[in-house]
Amino acid sequence: QAIRCTLPSCRCDCFSPGKTHIRTCDSCNHGWVTHALDKLGSKSSYQLGMHVEVVQPNIVFDIASLMLYGAQAAPIRLKILLDRLFSVLQHDEVLQILHSFGWSYEDYARGYILQVKTFNHYKRTQL
Repeated sequence: QAIRCTLPSCRCDCFSPGKTHIRTCDSCNHGWVTHALDKLGSKSSYQLGMHVEVVQPNIVFDIASLMLYGAQAAPIRLKILLDRLFSVLQHDEVLQILHSFGWSYEDYARGYILQVKTFNHYKRTQL
């Protein structure tokens, strides 16, 4: 499914990763987050008399994409929020989400990717 840009004046219908900056759209030059917001939606269970949000893996995937797609480090405050979402998923669902964005479970637990794959070899990330 195409991920359109959510900026009101933009007519970009599909995010296309940039060649230099993967988190910037080649079509409209807007960021990944402005496109990904199009896919976010939540179904509240407040109508059912419950006081918690229903967490579905596809929604967590969309939220994780905002933070992890094309990133090599996770800001600690956002990681805490994502940790809380991951805590209600099955471990294999968490692994599948992380691997979708090139993160191992160990890298995520550490908060950054230790090795970055470039041109068929690895180099150490310099922080």
